[in-house]
Amino acid sequence: MSRSSQSKISSLNIHGIDACTLERDTIKEVFATAIPQPGEEIRSLIKRVRGLLGDTNAEVVRMHVFGGVDHFDEFADATMAELGDISWPLTFVEGDSCTQTSLAGIQLHAVSDALVDTIRLGGAPVGRVFADSHARYCYLGDLRASDTNRSRAEQGRESFLLLENGLEAAGMSMDELVRTWLFIDDILDWYDDFNKMRDVFFNERGMFDRFLPASTGIGGANPYGAAVALCAVALQPLDDSAVVQEVLSPMQCPAHDYGSSFSRAAGIDTPDYRCVLVSGTASIAPEGETVHVGDTQAQVDLTMRVVREILKSRGLDFKDTTRANAYFKHQNDASGFGDHCEKYGLPPTRVVVSEDAVCRDDLLFEIELDAFSEVR
Repeated sequence: MSRSSQSKISSLNIHGIDACTLERDTIKEVFATAIPQPGEEIRSLIKRVRGLLGDTNAEVVRMHVFGGVDHFDEFADATMAELGDISWPLTFVEGDSCTQTSLAGIQLHAVSDALVDTIRLGGAPVGRVFADSHARYCYLGDLRASDTNRSRAEQGRESFLLLENGLEAAGMSMDELVRTWLFIDDILDWYDDFNKMRDVFFNERGMFDRFLPASTGIGGANPYGAAVALCAVALQPLDDSAVVQEVLSPMQCPAHDYGSSFSRAAGIDTPDYRCVLVSGTASIAPEGETVHVGDTQAQVDLTMRVVREILKSRGLDFKDTTRANAYFKHQNDASGFGDHCEKYGLPPTRVVVSEDAVCRDDLLFEIELDAFSEVR
């Protein structure tokens, strides 16, 4: 696999926002994490996001926002005022800040020098599609049932049907699905039922005949009262130089061994870059049981070691992280997370830290991240 002479990854700080750029022959991607400063109002944060987009001449592909749902209206008003009509998938997740701010943070993916198409379902923008020389990329978000009076399992299935419809609108299929995020309200109350529903849907689509997408399933309500809000990434190769593959965890068994239908990570290789999309990872032993019950810091440390080994298996490290989410069951436990970031070399300014329920009652922490490198 030859290296593109124009492939370049850079780290930037623009308007106080940590951003990474991935530049190659035809386009530039921007991965940004906007964390509120102490006492900062939501509109001020959005103004800084506007400044970043202006300085990079980038168009939003997707946006994930974590904060109290009671702040959603204020966030939506500020976003419309500063950024105009929202033409990208915006997913707002109940994730209380661990630093007493209105929002825990915003994760932004944008692109410049590329033709970006918008996917709409029912008139709402749910996805964006762009391409480089080797692949087409589709990002979908805020896929949720419109009728919140239906059962939670029915709502979950509708989210997956919307995912399928969004991919079809992009000229793609479920076979090209690389990663999902599943923000599940009251996750501890019905996660087993959710997994059964997902298994049925995946089985109907023949998903078990290929590698399963990487995924994060985390507790988190949304402003609309839907049982599930789903986000996804899909990649359609334009030639055989773009390769997507399952990445195993050297320290854990496949998640499907204990009933969760996702891969520990997904890897993407092109002539321009290599990346790994690490699924939601927690303190789980190789056999699947929870480790360090009741000890948050021990759970964090084990989880970081597990993720480090996944990254190493792909020739990457925590320093290559472009964005991450750290979920704590109890926000007070997040105070020591900076020490773990320093220990493992994870840039803390690229992590949104929030309080959210993890998929087991005895799991106190979970982290998921993306990491990129130039082809070496």
